[in-house]
Parts: sequence; C-alpha cells; structure tokens
Amino acid sequence: MPYVRSRKFCCCLPVRFGVFCESILGIAVGGFFSVAAWLQINKFLHGQLKDLSQSDKIALWAVAATMTFAVVTSLLGLIGAIGRVRALVAIYASVLTGVTVLDIVGGIYFIYQLFHGYGDDQIQKCQAQADQGAPGTVDAEHWACSAGFKTGRIIVVVVYVIWWLIEIYGCVIAFEYVGQLREEEDASFSDREKNQSQNITIVTQPAAAFSQPQPYAFAAAPHSYGPEFKQEPL
Repeated sequence: MPYVRSRKFCCCLPVRFGVFCESILGIAVGGFFSVAAWLQINKFLHGQLKDLSQSDKIALWAVAATMTFAVVTSLLGLIGAIGRVRALVAIYASVLTGVTVLDIVGGIYFIYQLFHGYGDDQIQKCQAQADQGAPGTVDAEHWACSAGFKTGRIIVVVVYVIWWLIEIYGCVIAFEYVGQLREEEDASFSDREKNQSQNITIVTQPAAAFSQPQPYAFAAAPHSYGPEFKQEPL
C-alpha cells in the first residue's frame, strides 16, 4: 500500500486513534445516558413518576432516542476505525454531526427549562419546605435554596458547553479521518493503475516485432536476374 501522510489532532495524535477513542467514549457515555433515560421513561409509563410535566417527558424521550442512536453509530465508527472502512467512518461522522446538532438543540431547551420552568418550581418547593421549619432559620434556608439552585444551574451550563465543544471537535476528527482514508484509496488506485499499465506495455512489446517489414524473398541473389545471368543466343 502506498504511503499517505497520517493526519493529526492535538498536534501529535493520529486521527484514526481519535476516532477509535471517541467511538468507545460515545458507546460508554451514550450507553449510560440512554439506559438512565429509558429507566426514567419506564418509571413514568408505569405511573411511578407522576410529577413530570409534558415538556420533561418530551425531553426524556429525546435524550433516550438520541443517545441510543449515538451508541449504534459509535459502534459503526469503532468498526470502521479498526477495519479502515471509509464508508462506516463516513456514516459515523455524518450521524455524529447530526447528533451533535440535536444535542445542542436539546441542551438549549433543557437549560431554558432549567432557568424558566423546572428550576423555579424546585426553588418554590424548597422555600415552601423552609417555611415549615423553625422561624429563625427561614431566611437562611430561603437563601440556600436560591443560591444552591443558581450555582447548580451555572455548573450545568458549563458542563453542557464543554461537552458541546468536545462533540464539535470529535466531528472534525472524524471527517479528517474520512479524508485520510479517501487519500489512501486514491493513492492505492493510482498505484494499481500504474502497475496495470506497466504490465500491458510488457505484454505488447513482443507483438511489435511482427509489425516490422520483412525482406522480399525474390530479392535474394539466387532468385534475382543479376549480371551473372547470361541469356543463351537464339
């Protein structure tokens, strides 16, 4: 196989290794979140989670579906990285991009609900429970409810942003490896064509000898009417 320069990420790591690692990471992380989401869905389908709003149920279904799909495509990417199969890696890169976009949209929706829906409800429940406690500790507990949820929401936003950046960079690595595999296939095809043309030239060389003109048989001395020929007198 002809040599093709290996593309890198993070300055020194080959992109094939990157696709291999992010595929395993996608299987692990996607499997964890998909299992957790499906377990929650199973609970509210059996009536164990009655306090979930319709938006929370939609978010759970979206997370479960996208994470399950991510596990399947990560498995394809892992097989493609091990076997150097460009079609599988291309499918993985394309689906990874789509999952990343859906994940960003779903994360934005979840953060919006966290700041304007679910979070406010939880703060009100926490403050209502604080009102039932000792009178001297109500203000401190109110502050703990508000400050705790604000800090938690900020942490969630930071984690989401970091995860989105990792996903976007993973898409770049996957497409870089697709480009490298395309270069390897093109180089291999060109090398094959070169070898075939050389073989054709070697085979056709003996046939060239038959195309050269042959000497006329009657031009030889025994068959010619030269000076040695003497005509008998009549």
